[in-house]
Amino acid sequence: MSGEALVQPLKTPDNKPQAKGAVDLSVFEPFNAFTTEMIDTVIKEASVDRLPPGRRIFNQGDIDGKSVFLLSGQIALIADGHPAITIKAGTNEALQAVADNKPREVTALARSSVTLMSVATELLYEMSKTTLIVSAKKSNSAGDSKESRSRSARIERVLNSPLFFRLPSPHVQVLTRRLEEVYVKAGEVVVNEGDDGEYYYVITMGSCMVTRVLKGTDKKSRLAELGIGRGFGEGALIGDMLHSSTVSMLEDGALVRIPKSEFMTLLVTPYIKRVSYEQMLMMQDEGAVLLDVRIHSAFERMSLRGSINLPLATLWKAASILDKSKEYVVCCDIGKRSTIAAFLMAQQGLNARILEGGLQDLHEQQDDGLEVASEEDGEADVESELQRELVKENEPDI
Repeated sequence: MSGEALVQPLKTPDNKPQAKGAVDLSVFEPFNAFTTEMIDTVIKEASVDRLPPGRRIFNQGDIDGKSVFLLSGQIALIADGHPAITIKAGTNEALQAVADNKPREVTALARSSVTLMSVATELLYEMSKTTLIVSAKKSNSAGDSKESRSRSARIERVLNSPLFFRLPSPHVQVLTRRLEEVYVKAGEVVVNEGDDGEYYYVITMGSCMVTRVLKGTDKKSRLAELGIGRGFGEGALIGDMLHSSTVSMLEDGALVRIPKSEFMTLLVTPYIKRVSYEQMLMMQDEGAVLLDVRIHSAFERMSLRGSINLPLATLWKAASILDKSKEYVVCCDIGKRSTIAAFLMAQQGLNARILEGGLQDLHEQQDDGLEVASEEDGEADVESELQRELVKENEPDI
């Protein structure tokens, strides 16, 4: 970074505000546990740089002795094979050192004009290690209450599940700040059948019941019960369709929820790895399993040789017993079900890739690997059959 030191914008908790836009370091971690004198020391040792848009801050793989804090502007974190993550100053995820693991797991670029503070990581480590002093602000906050500690422990369990644990560290850093836990009462409806998908949910306390209205009646069919650690809502979000089931609480409990845009960017995209038909054939030769996640009638009309039919509805049950040592390639007509399937498999710690373009593209190309019937497989027909199969399988496609 440049050598232009601009410490004027920084202030300690007891200082009077300086220039407009001054940054209070006591809101950052680990400074929120430091005394005023300790923060004064940090300010004296720190360097503050203003960088223009597009400037590289650090590279993936770098080993340096600096911890970088974002004081203003926006930066992009980029890891090989993963989508960029934007960090904006002042948001929860920016209140700690940016992607601080060494070697660096991401490349950081200035997305806008930014102000950055760099501090020796060793200095912060020693100051944090040698002091037991916690600021009055922190000790008097709800963060030290028994309930807050329980809440933190529940969210930590979510982050340690296979789905979250295998994410790139920058994604986890952002999610840690953006996960929102909400409390729900027994009998309260979380999502309604027919509503738009807004959130992805993970149960952290209590249990839920999944129901669906039986077609042509006003009766509800009870499909499943979901316990702690189970997620739901991905079908509506990934498929960009209405919720096909109603989920309500069986008892008082709590849920972690993630808004759709952040769910797709931070949780889904990292697991969506597509392969061509040729790459799929090579993977099959090396022992990969090809899973066709369409309903059985669609599979009978058109399928790839060597593929195994495991409908999406059945995958809910089977994913937990699939061989984690295997590589999987999932396919469907156009990729919608495959994306949901890959996500469900990621929840169980399975490695799944998606056949690029789906079977519809291969059908149009009349590839030799396909066994094609004369009847076309309409997407609307598949959806109606899927609903019937879901009831038959007694599992939700929420």
